Amino acid sequence: MTALLEIDGLTKSYPSRSGFVKAIESVTFSVPQGSFVSVVGPSGCGKTTLMMSIAGLRPISGGEVRMNGRPIDGPPPGMSMVFQDYSRSLFPWLSVGKNVAMALEGQRKSRKEIAVIVEQSLHSVGLDGSEKLYPWQLSGGMQQRVAIARGLATSPQLLLMDEPFASVDAQTRANLEDLVRRLWDEYSMTILFVTHDIDEAVYLADQVVVLSQGPSVVRDVIDVDLPRQRDQIATKELPAFAHLRANVFSQVMGSARRTDLVTSAVHPE
Repeated sequence: MTALLEIDGLTKSYPSRSGFVKAIESVTFSVPQGSFVSVVGPSGCGKTTLMMSIAGLRPISGGEVRMNGRPIDGPPPGMSMVFQDYSRSLFPWLSVGKNVAMALEGQRKSRKEIAVIVEQSLHSVGLDGSEKLYPWQLSGGMQQRVAIARGLATSPQLLLMDEPFASVDAQTRANLEDLVRRLWDEYSMTILFVTHDIDEAVYLADQVVVLSQGPSVVRDVIDVDLPRQRDQIATKELPAFAHLRANVFSQVMGSARRTDLVTSAVHPE
């Protein structure tokens, strides 16, 4: 499959009093066109930093990120992003419809065209007729659906999702996971999905990228050989799902344990 997104030796450092602190050592992987790729790793390994860098929202310190073969040095056309904190990514003083329409700013579209796109996007996420409501009138799960609808409004080639379901309850999370799987098919797009939940990473994706503890590198890229059609109960009862989950879990925990051992050796209690 042709790679839509290529991350080649990406590094990221931040200035500190003693010089620089490296958040990402060197990350290299690709995201094939039309694929669903999850990214997991130990807490604090730089997953969000990686996503912000890929999106062109933070400058990188080294390496290169390419979409459709072109280097990214700012938010590129054809890419949308859904953030973890929907309460901060939505504008509470704007209606749901206007929040979704924000994605279309700067595009040469008539009010009628924008209204149709907003209506279609909200329909896709199951929020028909909610255009005139305000985010604070909706539940957390519904607010995240609005954020997803905004991400869909531009019909992106690539949708980046940074732990989008971390702040909702388990039942809502399961519903949103199935929603995103459905939208992936309906919109024929590519999705790069960051999560700290290993079950979620395996359930959603057809490939899982495992990062090491920070400063991060890619420990492994694991293919998910599960049926295309997935179910929250039936899929998770499959022996193949349990095997994949154990594999990803061992990779993540192995990285965390090694870091703990090194820290203990350098700074013994």
